[in-house]
Amino acid sequence: MNSTEKNNLEKPTLIQTIGAVLVAAFMWGSGNVLSRSLLIEGVNEIFLVTLRVTLIGSILFLNYFLFIREKFQMRILKEATITGTFSVFSVSWFFIYALQYISSGLVTLLISSAPVFTALWLKILLKEEKISRVRYIAIIVGFIGILYLFITGETGLLNDGDILLGGTLAFFGVQCIALATVLNRKYAPKYKVATWLTYQYPLVIILSIAAYIIFDIEPQSLSTSQIIRIGALVISNLSAFTAFTWLIRRVSALQVASVDYLVPIVGVTAGVVFLNEAFNSNIVIASIFIFFSLLLNTKEEFSE
Repeated sequence: MNSTEKNNLEKPTLIQTIGAVLVAAFMWGSGNVLSRSLLIEGVNEIFLVTLRVTLIGSILFLNYFLFIREKFQMRILKEATITGTFSVFSVSWFFIYALQYISSGLVTLLISSAPVFTALWLKILLKEEKISRVRYIAIIVGFIGILYLFITGETGLLNDGDILLGGTLAFFGVQCIALATVLNRKYAPKYKVATWLTYQYPLVIILSIAAYIIFDIEPQSLSTSQIIRIGALVISNLSAFTAFTWLIRRVSALQVASVDYLVPIVGVTAGVVFLNEAFNSNIVIASIFIFFSLLLNTKEEFSE
């Protein structure tokens, strides 16, 4: 069997697109909340990231060897490794440390600035994708909402946190999301979803285990509740990446970036309900800018 598929994949319907966006947004948003709940209870960041990516990679490898059974291809490994370094490895590390200084809701809200930088990377790497004036207005409005959080010093935590440090870490994570979105759009359409996801993980696992060993992290004893949440975290990440990859193979990178606007709805709400994170006027004002930006971006996409 050959993992390469036809590039002229049928464009999904509006319902299919919305469904994939909602799955990815809900799973990514809830994933940040699950991660922060574990960090609050003292689970080590490096231990958590290494365990998570190893479990996800193992599930993908098992599925690949049992059901896909394709011949190894170096070209896929090279392209998937480059993409996975940004979309899985770098994003995981930047956000897990950002969660130490800002709320899970605020991390997911900052993710909403990804379309701004997705547009910039599109201009550099995928020159064939045009960016209209309406899209530029949309991403500027969204960026204003993010900038407002930095100006007000909002961390999303009650009398705690550091927006400068946590926000900067999240900013680098957002850069990785934006670049990964473009790289996925460039390479993923050529391959099956399961194949593409599987090939992204070998180097990610190696690098994570190397960090685990270098920093001499001890294995941690986990409670039943923590084990259940780690399992839920693995499922949410797998579901999000699968939905995202399925969508990125069929629509433009900017349309997929609308996922980054919906993630905060889940992240902020779940953070307030389950982690007692702050929800105040600063977050409301920033959200208004962001969701208006989403409206402009979505209208532009589906009017074409």
